[in-house]
Amino acid sequence: MKRTAQQNDVLIDGLTRRFERQKPAVDYMAEHFGAGPVADFGCGNGIPLAYLAQRHPDLFFAGVDHSTDILDRNLARSRPNVLLVAADLQSRTFPGESLGSAVFNRSLHEVYSLFGEVGLKLAVTAARDALRPGGHVLVYENAVPSRDRVALRIVTEEVRELFARFIRDYSIRPVPWTQKTSDTIVLQEDDALEFLTKYRDPDWESEMREVHFLYSLEEWDAVLTSCGLEKVAVRRFDDRQILATDGVEPGWDIADFKHVLVYRRPV
Repeated sequence: MKRTAQQNDVLIDGLTRRFERQKPAVDYMAEHFGAGPVADFGCGNGIPLAYLAQRHPDLFFAGVDHSTDILDRNLARSRPNVLLVAADLQSRTFPGESLGSAVFNRSLHEVYSLFGEVGLKLAVTAARDALRPGGHVLVYENAVPSRDRVALRIVTEEVRELFARFIRDYSIRPVPWTQKTSDTIVLQEDDALEFLTKYRDPDWESEMREVHFLYSLEEWDAVLTSCGLEKVAVRRFDDRQILATDGVEPGWDIADFKHVLVYRRPV
């Protein structure tokens, strides 16, 4: 979606305010950088990249994104220790064993949404091949807490209509659900969380083509190890503020679902 300058300014303002809550996760990733260079795959608007480049002036960063439009507005582009590269995340952008660390900050779910698991594995494998032995791949993504069936009470007619629209428009996977009472539905937790992250998003069309909850921690581990990586550490972070809950009453305790996954290329 190509945004106007005004729309982009509004988006950047909102993302910048939200980033304040994400700094602990980004700082945790930085603890695992070691020697550079550091590549941020799917750097987008550059808010985290600019933050990291400022905090670590001794490291060289490469921000990679497929969109030249968004790179032109990237907030890290003026940093002396940042190079921006227009490239597909699935391509081999860097020479073998040339990077110290590879960051996927909320970008792999977008790769999956466009290209499925095959595309996601290609992106991770390309990053692994660019790392020196022992270099880290750092993934910041959601992990599915469970696929248990949960109850969601919808208390306004507006949100009932939005849920019906979500069921109709969401293109990633079918969302099976049942009506428990006149105002309560039952569905899998991962599907419920997808709805809660999307139903107030103004960019409805894009959200209906994107998955936020694709793997459990165990499934993430299976995918990343299949790409030739070894697990180093996993840490959970609270970013539940991204869930909209006006007009709904979740009937279960929502666990923290954002995680930083630290893996490395074997030595």
